[in-house]
Parts: sequence; structure tokens; C-alpha cells
Amino acid sequence: MRKMYFLPMIFVGTLVCGQTFIDTSEGIIIPRLTGNILHSSEAKGIYSNVKDAILVYVTAPPDPDNRIGQVEGIDAKGFYYFDASSNRWIRIISTSIGTAALTQLLCSSSSNVGVMEATRPASGVSVMVPYNGGNGGAYQASSIPSTGITGLNATLYPGNLSIGGGFLVFNITGTPLTTGTATFNINLMGKTCSFSAQIQSKTRFDDVVNVSINGQTRQMMTRNLGANPTLDPDVPTQAIMGDYFQWGKKNAVATPYTPATAISGWSTERAADKAWNNGTEAAPFKTINDPCPSGFRIPTRNEWAAFTQASTVTNIGIWATTKSDGASNFSAAKRFINNKNIITLPAAGRHSSGTGALDSRGYGASYWSSTEFSGTNSYNLTFTEGGAIYPAYDFNRAVGMSVRCISE
Repeated sequence: MRKMYFLPMIFVGTLVCGQTFIDTSEGIIIPRLTGNILHSSEAKGIYSNVKDAILVYVTAPPDPDNRIGQVEGIDAKGFYYFDASSNRWIRIISTSIGTAALTQLLCSSSSNVGVMEATRPASGVSVMVPYNGGNGGAYQASSIPSTGITGLNATLYPGNLSIGGGFLVFNITGTPLTTGTATFNINLMGKTCSFSAQIQSKTRFDDVVNVSINGQTRQMMTRNLGANPTLDPDVPTQAIMGDYFQWGKKNAVATPYTPATAISGWSTERAADKAWNNGTEAAPFKTINDPCPSGFRIPTRNEWAAFTQASTVTNIGIWATTKSDGASNFSAAKRFINNKNIITLPAAGRHSSGTGALDSRGYGASYWSSTEFSGTNSYNLTFTEGGAIYPAYDFNRAVGMSVRCISE
């Protein structure tokens, strides 16, 4: 009978590839690494699904600034295994220790890592809260919503307390809508305290952001076509209202600085079908008349509908009470949160099909789609402050409206 011996082969492979040392008289010494080394390994992609359940002995926890991502739960030396499902190192403790308990949470001594800016999704931000009197027990995951500045959550992943003192690491996610102080009220293991995080003004402005449309990630321009590209697109002003376009035509017919009265020489001629989309609703094809820049085009009716359905919407600014009293109102807008990003659509109003006179600025807005409704009208996204959002409204093609572009 042919015999096969696997165990020696496993030991040899582990000795060569896994940096594991074997002494049959004393036992097995697994890899000894510092928390800082494990932190640097994350950027190199060393530990992923294929390393699920790998075991190491951590000789020292990572520096406070490095306690993020995979190593955020490493707060003391000891045995840790990699849990691919949570993408975290988990400490191995004695099973005789049950539910986590501690004597004191020290929120007043918490330390923050990372910077948050208004209207920008939080990324790489965490808060470390010290504690005393830990029993080494296991604690469950917890999510704490912010107060003051809302829209944020502080997430504590499951882990184990250290014996004595240690840190709880909360990852901050979400999108703060304004500057100020976000406060998080903790109630864990019978102890309560609060920590805070500051939200700063944005220091850079994205020209495009990723949005979800029909389950796909697309890019949408953050400003109306013709808006000032140097200004914050999420703070409505006259300069970011953008230009106004008649359906199917390439050139703008008005700007935010055009007087609200009738426009001399205003054209009432309507463009023909397929002027902006020479394909179909399901497979649009951009034409030469589309005013959007290269790589972008005007959304279809269905794309506007899918965008609004995947968004959470709020009003910002001061809104006009009638269609005719907001000509100088540039502060009102709808704010869409989609795919954790913010898209601000100013209430720019529109210019009438007959004379080009402005109406509804500060009261509402209309944004063209590339889809025809009839021989005279085409679909658009229309909204007012208190009314519903209509992603498939129709207007005369000679109306001057705002344009917002998405990626092809």
C-alpha cells in the first residue's frame, strides 16, 4: 500500500513561506509583528480574503494615528487573527471572560484622526476614546448618530477590551451638510459620555461626483452648465445659477445676469425630435447639438427619474413665495444626497417660451432631459420648494431652462 505523509510537508511549507518557527520540544512560534507593520501592510494589500483566519502575535499596538482600518482593534499585544468578512484584526482572548465591562469611559481625553469638510463624505476619520478598568471581554458593534451637525455616524466594530486601560475606536462616516460641531453621545457597557468632531469649510471643490443611476455608478457635474467653475457648487449664489438653454439647441439663450424682463429677439422656434439624442431612451446617443462637454451629455427622462429615486432630498436657502417675486433670489436650491455625494440643483427658474421673460427663480426650477414628449414639448426635471419633484414634467421646447450633465 502506498503511504503519503502530509504533515512534514505542511511544516516545511510553513517554515519557508509563513515565517513560522517549529521546535518539536517547545511548540510553534507564529509570526511576531508590530501593529505598525500590520498597518503598513494594509496599504500594500497583503491581508485580504485569501488570508482569512491567519494568526499573528502582535508585540506592540500601532501608534494612535495608525489605529485605523484593519488594525483599529489592536490596542495591546497578544494573539490576533484576520477576519476577512469585517476586514479587521480580531484579538483572541480566554473564553472564560464573557461580556465586556469597564469602569470608566474618558471621552474628554479622546483624540481625532482625519479632517471633515462640509458637504464632503467623511473618509479616513476616526475618534479614539480611552477607557479604564477593561476586563478583556467581548463587545458588540455599535452605531451612534451625530447631533448638532447631523448626517454622520460613529461606528464601533466588534472586538475585545484590553485588561485595564485601552481605547475604543469609532469610525466616522456620512456627509455633514454644514460647518460646526458634531456631537456623539455614547452609552456603552453601562457607561455614558460624549465626544465631538469639528466640521470645517471645504478647501477644494469637485467638478464631478459619482452618483447612482439605475443601479450603475455614473458621474454627474456638480454645477449647472455655464456656472462659475471656481466657486463652491453647494452654496447657491448668482454665479452658480448657470446658463439657460432652449431644448435641442447648443447655445445658451440667457445667463443669470440677463434681466428678468422679455428678451429682445427671443426665438420661439422649436428644435426637431432627436436634436439632443439620436439614439433611444435606453441607449442614448449624444448629438452635435448637445451643449455638454466631451464625455458628458444631457440626461434622459428615465435617468432623471432614477437619479431622484436613489436620492435623499432637502431644501436649502430662502425660497420665494410666488413665481414672480424671486428674480433676485439666488439662495434657494434642492440638495440631493446620492451615493453619499451631494448634488445641489439651484432654483434657477426658467425663461418663458413666448418672450423669454424670467419666472420662478427662487420659487422652483426646471432641468432639461434629452427625451421628447411630443412634437412641441420635451421632458424635464421640475421642482418647487414645497411641491413634489417631477422627473418627467413636460414644457414647450422654446422655454429656457437649466442644464446639468452626466457622463456618457
